[in-house]
Amino acid sequence: WGEPGTHVRIHRFLTGKEPNVKPLSGLTAAILLQAAIIGYGGAGVQPDFDFEAPDQHSTQKRIAWAMINDPKLAEACQKEGIGSKARTQTEAVTNPSLSSRATVMLRAKKILDLSEEELNTLAFLGQNVAPGVRVMVDKVRANPTRLGFVTCFTVDCLNRRYAAPAAPQDAPGSPTSPTAPTISEADTLFSQPSTGSSAFIVVAPDLISIYEANFWYHGISGGPPKLMWRSDLETNPFPTPQPGDRFFKVPTKTAHGVFNTPLNDVWDIVAPQIIASMKAHGLKYSALKAVRFSTLEDGKEDETFGPVVVWIAVRPNTTNAGAVRDATPDILGILADANITGVVVEWYKGSVQKLVGPPLMRVEDNASPSFGLNHPFNTGLGIPIARLSDDAQGTLTFLFREVKDSNGRPSDRILALTNKHVASVDTTTNYEFNEADSQHILVCGERRLARAVVEIEDAVNKDFRDAVRLTEELVGLESKPGGQNSGAARRKKFALEEKNEDIAILQTLFTEVEADWKDVERRKLGLVDWAPEISVRFDDRHYTGDIATFAVDGAKLENFESNIETSQLKDLFWPIAAVRNNRTIPANLQLPIRNALPRLVINPDTEDKNGQPLFIVAKYGNTTKLPLGRYSGTDAYTCTDLGLESREVVVYNYSKSSGDFSGHGDSGSLIFTGDGDGLAILHSGMPRGIHNHVTYGTPLWWVIKQILVKYPSAEFYDITYTLD
Repeated sequence: WGEPGTHVRIHRFLTGKEPNVKPLSGLTAAILLQAAIIGYGGAGVQPDFDFEAPDQHSTQKRIAWAMINDPKLAEACQKEGIGSKARTQTEAVTNPSLSSRATVMLRAKKILDLSEEELNTLAFLGQNVAPGVRVMVDKVRANPTRLGFVTCFTVDCLNRRYAAPAAPQDAPGSPTSPTAPTISEADTLFSQPSTGSSAFIVVAPDLISIYEANFWYHGISGGPPKLMWRSDLETNPFPTPQPGDRFFKVPTKTAHGVFNTPLNDVWDIVAPQIIASMKAHGLKYSALKAVRFSTLEDGKEDETFGPVVVWIAVRPNTTNAGAVRDATPDILGILADANITGVVVEWYKGSVQKLVGPPLMRVEDNASPSFGLNHPFNTGLGIPIARLSDDAQGTLTFLFREVKDSNGRPSDRILALTNKHVASVDTTTNYEFNEADSQHILVCGERRLARAVVEIEDAVNKDFRDAVRLTEELVGLESKPGGQNSGAARRKKFALEEKNEDIAILQTLFTEVEADWKDVERRKLGLVDWAPEISVRFDDRHYTGDIATFAVDGAKLENFESNIETSQLKDLFWPIAAVRNNRTIPANLQLPIRNALPRLVINPDTEDKNGQPLFIVAKYGNTTKLPLGRYSGTDAYTCTDLGLESREVVVYNYSKSSGDFSGHGDSGSLIFTGDGDGLAILHSGMPRGIHNHVTYGTPLWWVIKQILVKYPSAEFYDITYTLD
């Protein structure tokens, strides 16, 4: 399994046929895990349990070690004629400093300047090289005039993609608060039913069919929750495939916020009454929220919108469909007493989960090939962070100045905001900076760093392939009469020159990352300064107080100017041009955060193609990066398995194709609008399997209010706010 003294975590999977069939374990379990990771999400997705031992070496390193230390494998290498090559590659993998010394000078060398023997030694040519790599090297050598710029670095990026084991997936593993419940192991993504006749039969104690339970919420996320019961079951039948219907497609739903309805006006009155009613029925709720679903049926262009839904999640394994059905009339009665009619009550199972060197680089111009790729290391918002103690990862919310310390003396400290459960292992105690118990925060955990390197390599590979394609197209054009001087040829020559420049810039970025950011000591960003226990009792509003600050090393911030959101922002916040009113993302794609949205003044500022009110938000997180979401319009009321009740800002996924709005490792992200208004600080979600269909956060204005209690003179880099 690897070098002596190191550990490997072994997994077992129940088959459901115990005790007659033993659980799957060892190599089989490892293969299943890797297949699930690739099949259900790719980069940024990992199991929501500890996948590896704390000191576990990578698969590549363990295989490399075995190649020269296991007698049978070593003998096989010798017989295949790759003994010396295996040892060289093993030393490069197991001794990073040796690898760095051996490759730094080679990276800048051009492929055309290397002999056949050198290319074979570097595994760029030869019998055991991946065909895709060999083909690309042959094309470079066949077109020295136009592809002569290709270096060892460029081919090595391609070689690692083709030949190496899959790169480490980013599972930031933002820790779960001790008060946060876990998902039921029974409610996994792998329980999707067939469409056989038995799937449409209602089997007690369920009150709806397996088919409807699994597909009622199809589309709101990659792993939507299962419906338990709904109050319009009799009047609104769910479409099902009919006998002989071979091409039936399940309708796709999207969750929308609720705006400008009678329920909005009385939500803060009826919601506590609904909670009291559920408790009187002995139900243990996880979340109470309002939502409206649109449905798109196969073959139709326009969505249809359903009624407003009071959407209730109950804790898994605590109740059944009959109990929630029996509690529904009282809830409808509460709504009727408030003159709210036409509303549907829907129930499902779910739990809220917490989603947890050198100076930082400048934010690159959006024309640069490294724009977006250097985000983990630049001063834009959404900096990925991790605890030094255990590599648990999250996201930095924003930076602020202290101005004056607790004694009123001038202070030049700059502090960063994130979640308590990101900054501290123990979330149940208050922490203030203690030199004897200092808690370091890093820029990028190990897994995020690995993914950043892979992203750069992928960009190089794309540019390399594009360069080869352009060269082949130029050769084809020039073979035709007049083709050499044609407009198409000129454009392709210009594009080829750009690819050459882009690859050189990416090589510089790659070298910077390797030289400046791989050493943990050089990734230290700051020390935790203040991290109060997670609480819902800061005041009578009962928002989740999951906040922490850390003092940032000033040397890291020499390129910092203000709190800005960067990356590939687009004009998607206002999808209808008629209501956009000339609002747009800045041309340089750097959006300054200017304001914390005040309470009760958050109204939809646009509409969708159907004329429905819409409030689109975004966030940049460690894991899911920059997806869009739909603000719900009303607060959610949530309850943990320990009975802690709180209010939360709610964001739904934008659409099925857009992916999840948040995932593990995004905790601490700032949720913002296209106008640069801050809405909330993200802290948790409601996942099922590896997907998340609801995201929760704490209002930014309320968080700023708590910061000012601790740091009365704090300034927030021109972010304006109103404290309610």
